[in-house]
Amino acid sequence: MLTAIELGPKSLTTVTVKMNGRGPEIVQSGIADLASHDAEAIRVALGKTGVTGTKGVLVITRGQALLRDLELPAGTSDELVAMVRFQVEREMPVPLDQVHYSYIETGRSDGKVRIQVIAVPREVLDPAVSSVEAAGIKIVGAYVSSFGLLSLYGGTDPATLVEVASGEAEILVTDRGRMEFSRTAVLDEGLQAGQIAQEIRRTLLSYGSRAGHPEAGRIILAGEGPEASALAGAVGQALDRSVTLVGPGSLETATAAGVCVGLLRGASMPDLLHPPVAVRKFTLTRNHRILGLAGLVVAMLFIWSQTALSSKRAELDRKRQQLDALKPRATALMRTQAQAQLANQWYRTRNCWIDVLSALRSNVNTNSLWIVNASFEDPGVIRLQGKARDDSSVTDFVTALKKTGKFGTIAIERVDSNKSDTTTYRKDFTVNAQLTGVDTKKKKA
Repeated sequence: MLTAIELGPKSLTTVTVKMNGRGPEIVQSGIADLASHDAEAIRVALGKTGVTGTKGVLVITRGQALLRDLELPAGTSDELVAMVRFQVEREMPVPLDQVHYSYIETGRSDGKVRIQVIAVPREVLDPAVSSVEAAGIKIVGAYVSSFGLLSLYGGTDPATLVEVASGEAEILVTDRGRMEFSRTAVLDEGLQAGQIAQEIRRTLLSYGSRAGHPEAGRIILAGEGPEASALAGAVGQALDRSVTLVGPGSLETATAAGVCVGLLRGASMPDLLHPPVAVRKFTLTRNHRILGLAGLVVAMLFIWSQTALSSKRAELDRKRQQLDALKPRATALMRTQAQAQLANQWYRTRNCWIDVLSALRSNVNTNSLWIVNASFEDPGVIRLQGKARDDSSVTDFVTALKKTGKFGTIAIERVDSNKSDTTTYRKDFTVNAQLTGVDTKKKKA
């Protein structure tokens, strides 16, 4: 049995799920108004939802998270930890020490591994964890709602998954069990089928513009019950397409329930509080054998010294002191050798896009523009999607990229106004660029 807690802007949602012979079953769920996010307000809200127990997981909404797709050289788990950290440090719009991040592997082919990285600012996650724990619930993991949606669906066929909760809609396109595209939209008019249908159209249009992607498949709404059925029918009528439901849970609780279901089934989900880490493995080397042999010699000398003349004991002590003096040198030598091996390995497996990513990072002015998603496609094509303060910010960004000399052609595909409730980033944009010197008719080997 597992409990999930989701903190919305003005509400708190709790769901407790257990697995039985028929599948997942919700044994408790509740929604309560949340006056603030301090410990006392959360304690009161938890009491109103009827949650029991002392442990749970925290669900973070997709709108509070940053998602990045990476393609890296295939390597061991420990090697991936180092490579992902290197790429995240380069690509995140905020310093690495200001975010919690984790990742999952979504596939391997042709010597490459696909990685999905999810990150949440510490200023968002840390206060939430501290307040819930101060209210009496120990948080043992933190997960983004998108993976709850994937868990509810559970299929491998292409599909468009939709969640509507806490005044927002998340639309997620999945294929072969992995997240291919995801965006959130504020529902200014509440649960209005017309607005939700419009956001689904925008998502499918943006997803469909990316070359090589299959159809987004059927549309699935997260939630069960009369309210969910009525909304699915209205949205389906607005889209002139069938919309099916998936549960357990209501419109407000389905994704939190999905996180519980996925974890109880052992699904792979990136835990923001416990990301993958490199494990130090002991490997017996020539230096270890030398040190082991030296230790054996010392032991034999010690045994012999007990039976030898007292004059030999002084000689044995001198030899032991020499061995002790050599140990720090051996340790330093092994550390230098390990560092050299790691540097050589990274040099041999580094991705050819690193210089391009450096050019992008150095030319993004986060005061007026930031990149939401970047895809790297054959042959030498990079597609950038993001948000900007105004049209001129996008134009300045393109001009700066042209000056780097890394791109042969750069074109603005679109610049659209969005419905963000902030006054900073009012434009969504897409920019396509072709690397300098790359033959557009030649596929990568």
